[in-house]
Amino acid sequence: MPQDVPFSTTYISCPLDPKKTLGIKLPYLVMIIKNMKKYFTFEVQVLDDKGVKRRFRASNFQSNTRVKPFICTMPMRLDEGWNQIQFNLADFTKRAYGTAYLETLRIQIHANCRIRRIYFADRLYSEDELPAEFKLYLPIKSGTQGAGSSPTSDDDPTVATRVHEQYLRNDIGCGLDSCRNCQPIEGHSLSDLSVQISSVVPVNHAIILDSSAIIRFHHLFDNLKFTNIVITQTVWEDVKKSSPPSYKSIYELCYESTDRKIYVFMDDFHHETHLDRITGESEEDRLTRSLIICAKYYQDHWKEFPINPILICGTTAAKDRLKKQFENVFTLQEYVEGMEDNADLLEKLVAYSAESKNQGRILFPEHLAHDVIQNGIRNGKFKKATFQVSRENYMEAHVHVDEGTTWFIQGRVNMNRAVNGDTVAVELLPDSEWTCPQKVIRLRDVEEIELKDAVDKEDDNDVEAADSKKARLEDKVPSARVVGIVKRNWRQYCGMILQPAVKDSTRVLFCAAERLIPRIRIETRQAERLRGKRIIVAIDNWPRDSRYPVGHYVRSIGEVGDRETENEVLLLEHDVPHGPFSEAVLVCLPELPWHAPDESHRKDLRSLTICSVDPPGCTDIDDAFHCRQIASDRYEFLIIHEALFPVGVHIADVSHFVRPDTAMDAEAAYRGTTVYLCDKRIDMLPELLSSDLCSLRENVDRLAFSVIWTLTSDADIISVKFHKSLIRSSAALTYEQAQNKIDDPSLSDPLTVGLRTLLALSKKLKSKRHANGALTLASSEIRFSIDSETKEPISLQEKKMLATNNMVEEFMLLANISVAERITADFPDCALLRRHPVPPEENYKPVVDMAKIKGFKMNVESGKALAESLDKAVDPSNAMLNTLFRMLTTRCMTQAVYFSSGSLPTEQYVHFGLAAPIYTHFTSPIRRYADIMVHRLLAASICADSTFSEMLKSDLVTKIANNLNYRHKQAQYAGRASILLNTLLYFKGRTEIHDGFVMGIRKNGIQVFVPVYGFESIVVFPSGSKYQVMEDSLIAEGVEVRSFQKITVKLSLDEADVQHVRLDMKLVSPKIPGFSVDYILSAPEE
Repeated sequence: MPQDVPFSTTYISCPLDPKKTLGIKLPYLVMIIKNMKKYFTFEVQVLDDKGVKRRFRASNFQSNTRVKPFICTMPMRLDEGWNQIQFNLADFTKRAYGTAYLETLRIQIHANCRIRRIYFADRLYSEDELPAEFKLYLPIKSGTQGAGSSPTSDDDPTVATRVHEQYLRNDIGCGLDSCRNCQPIEGHSLSDLSVQISSVVPVNHAIILDSSAIIRFHHLFDNLKFTNIVITQTVWEDVKKSSPPSYKSIYELCYESTDRKIYVFMDDFHHETHLDRITGESEEDRLTRSLIICAKYYQDHWKEFPINPILICGTTAAKDRLKKQFENVFTLQEYVEGMEDNADLLEKLVAYSAESKNQGRILFPEHLAHDVIQNGIRNGKFKKATFQVSRENYMEAHVHVDEGTTWFIQGRVNMNRAVNGDTVAVELLPDSEWTCPQKVIRLRDVEEIELKDAVDKEDDNDVEAADSKKARLEDKVPSARVVGIVKRNWRQYCGMILQPAVKDSTRVLFCAAERLIPRIRIETRQAERLRGKRIIVAIDNWPRDSRYPVGHYVRSIGEVGDRETENEVLLLEHDVPHGPFSEAVLVCLPELPWHAPDESHRKDLRSLTICSVDPPGCTDIDDAFHCRQIASDRYEFLIIHEALFPVGVHIADVSHFVRPDTAMDAEAAYRGTTVYLCDKRIDMLPELLSSDLCSLRENVDRLAFSVIWTLTSDADIISVKFHKSLIRSSAALTYEQAQNKIDDPSLSDPLTVGLRTLLALSKKLKSKRHANGALTLASSEIRFSIDSETKEPISLQEKKMLATNNMVEEFMLLANISVAERITADFPDCALLRRHPVPPEENYKPVVDMAKIKGFKMNVESGKALAESLDKAVDPSNAMLNTLFRMLTTRCMTQAVYFSSGSLPTEQYVHFGLAAPIYTHFTSPIRRYADIMVHRLLAASICADSTFSEMLKSDLVTKIANNLNYRHKQAQYAGRASILLNTLLYFKGRTEIHDGFVMGIRKNGIQVFVPVYGFESIVVFPSGSKYQVMEDSLIAEGVEVRSFQKITVKLSLDEADVQHVRLDMKLVSPKIPGFSVDYILSAPEE
């Protein structure tokens, strides 16, 4: 396999076939392993005399022994170097379960170790009784240095040698499905049937790619015309090292597509194609030698089959080198020219030809070599960080180089061809060259762009676009420059081509939908046809003599302005998986008609009065509630002289339907979350589950996972229990319907009484949270009413916050906290939790400074101090001021993330915003995969389901958590982008006047928040205007505009830039000559 296999998630299992067992009855297991100072675990499955399969798992990262019905976990200490582990299976089985050991069924060992010997024995043998190869310390042979030995003195002439062991194999297949000499290959095998792709090779053939073909043209191989491809391991490793974007593309093609015939040949491990390195041999010469050896091997190996190997190169120079030793060598250009219907493929090759001819003036410094960068990072000269472009000024960026340390980057030369999201190496500039953000709003689509200059020549003046004015000494911040690229974050970008200065030009600029991405130059003969369409473009490289990166056209999406096209762009740009569910996933669905199964472990709660409370139109109902009162003074073993309230939160039991190791589970884990757009929903699970069988609809039996507390009237918890349950919801209410029931004095039915009690208890819970320091922050949120036929927004819906909203939220939080405590107690090393890291104090600078200006003190020493400060920041003359402070504070927060409990110390589990020492997500499994994982752990904890080995591996939980964090973030961004899209559609043909609040003062404009639409925009002042900018105010024509001030603005749609249609905001009042506009809403004519 390729060397990039992650050892942290790789295990050695014996037997390999999961249906087979070892059947070893010897009671002693002995392992000799070397401690690699990494997470290590092993697991043994045994059968006892009760016929029960038990598992014992030991880990060097666990501190306590825990015995569960079917698994016992325990700590294991590993010393430096080699260790001998002796495991008495009979003794452990008896002590843990009181049963007798019969036999060992299976062993699984983590790959994070070196294994010398594993054996079973009838008893423990002394060193004298063991053969040499079974001993912990091997005997030292003459002239060699044994395990654990070292030179005795500085004068000892012993030379330490490093030995690289590599085992060559004779069982590696050639990949051809009809080859009887090789073992059959699962998956992407090659074919010898009618494979004649190009006329330059008029026989059946397979193509062996060189590195340059993949690195330069990897996007071409997405085309289904390319098939029967061989990639050698040597080429694979070279591409991985030289071009991560190319490697990622070819990896996905090889291992994530199911319809391609592409085979990775492990030449470096094959006994006929392995090459020893030659001293002084260049990497290029070694690659050439390797390709020739592999091509000749295939030619000889396939001489009995109607198929020939050919070599395909990315450059003429590579072809000339290979042609000297192998006849059938072609450039990719030659091969593509021999294909039928090759216009699109030739189109993508044009850009490279144009690039090779372009020898313009050098505009950027050269990027340092990889080894120079790595050495600089090691010795502290450089720092590695993620490059983040400013959303206010595209000529500024910053990098977080250390915890709490940020460096500022200004100007094109210092940015040095880095693209937003790239991992870069940066060097701190001398103090004399430090500068500061200009506080100027600079957006590409707002500025005037001279397209003729942009296409025909490089603009000398714009290379260094930073303000020439020197920053004040007190304003300067640590400033840096990019010296090299560690890893590109390039992807395929949606957008459109700009009008060229020269008509019918094939060289055009592409404008990406994401504003932080620079223009991309592409070469295409289809420019005229593609104008007015949304297309996809990929970046190929960024030469030093080009102001823009160079890319190529990939495909067209649709017409600009078409709703389906714009939604497709939105989903692609935010990497939201949105294709139809595969047949393999749909096969996992239960057959209809479906009926709730009768399961002995499931508690029947259908007699309870249960209801759900959700937004209007909700069909994926995750949660429901019940509440009643216990009249008795005696509760179990306690004597309570006050009323008690059993309160239940019942969550859809999605884990009953989504089982591990199924196609549906893999798809749900990949999608991570349901994505909500204004006019549609991208489900994580098929609709049959999300809107029907899992949804807790009223008056039907449904499977649930219930958390039931016994609470006092002060919302103190007396007890908490967890059950897999069977429920029947009595009502599916909206927030407003539930509120109306609570407020109606004429109603006294059990459902209404339960809701009133829930509301009263929720207020007590909220009060307790706030007393502990939980934050109440603010953010903007609006909804649109969408026409069911046209899908156009027809009206704005202001989100009402009712008491029932808070009621539901409080019990969701309580359930999540209670479940987090339980699963962490039982699975301390692998529980999936959610943490909100405490923000560093420097994050609060904007809100602290603004509070000081407004006469308030913002104490940020703790969450509780911050909450109290926010509560005091009230101005009777400005009702919005407190909300604006809370919005500003929201922007200072860190991002909440999922993580594995085994990956961090306990003190870092805290959820800062909720003031909760531990937290997870349990209450929304229909729309969040994290909740499904938590359900599985909780089910195992209460013995309602089996444990699955995958969910007990902390490193695998971490890997899944990282994907969930990414998907959650992208889903949030996609939702906001959908609101913006619908806001623009709503304003088509409209002009409106609204109140706004100044959120920031810049040197050339002000940022304004408009509460009625919940968005911010910019009032950009006319260039050449005279005004004075202060710390928190702007003075023009004797009129002052201050931060947080209420103003009036005019909103209309600016469609001058078709790519970035935007809401144009103009100042109406206060009236400032030359800055504000006159606007009178005229009455309609009679």
